[in-house]
Amino acid sequence: MNDIINDAGFVNYRSAEEVNSSMIRVYNYMTFAIVNSMLVSYLVSSSPALMLFLFTGAMKWVVMLSPIAAIFAIGYFIDKVTKGGALLMLHGFAALMGLSFGFIFAVYSLGSIVGAFMGAAVLFGSMTLYGYFTKRSLESLGQFMFVGLIAILIASVVNIFIGSTVMQMVISALAIIIFLGLTAYDTQQIREAVSVAYEGNEEVKGALTLYMDFINIFINLLQLFGDKKD
Repeated sequence: MNDIINDAGFVNYRSAEEVNSSMIRVYNYMTFAIVNSMLVSYLVSSSPALMLFLFTGAMKWVVMLSPIAAIFAIGYFIDKVTKGGALLMLHGFAALMGLSFGFIFAVYSLGSIVGAFMGAAVLFGSMTLYGYFTKRSLESLGQFMFVGLIAILIASVVNIFIGSTVMQMVISALAIIIFLGLTAYDTQQIREAVSVAYEGNEEVKGALTLYMDFINIFINLLQLFGDKKD
């Protein structure tokens, strides 16, 4: 079973044990990326000079927009590099994300951050387990959630100019629901991908996808329920 397609033209599927081992690696890569982001975020917030430099003037937009540019670059290059290179991309992106939300330790109380993180872990864990074990196809759910994601992105851009607190709360609540749905869908898609992929960077791509789901659940929970410092 060295090839995905055998001589007879049929797909060679990995054993359940191989798939489970592959998914464990996906979750491990995702977890290390999250830890990376949180450490970078904490270190940045602990330096007033660095916070001033990163979040004032034009530099603020560079910090906020660089992860968007990075995700497009990763999408283009990730299949062209070794697994080690793909992991470096994942952690470089996680570090950029850590910079971009370095403000959370300065704005929100530590209790709120811990609470939002634990809440995100429970919600994420529940939905990824559902996506992992369900026999039902989540294709239609994924398509619906993707449309919802586009809608909240547009609403978020609009709210930058409106500045409505109520609208932001609604966007955050909807974002949590959408990323929970995407967590289940993405988990199922990743499991299917690693069940036949013997080479390439499917595990790292899966980790990146689940990382994004988790981080968005966490940030939106924090925005919705977090207590800000005085």
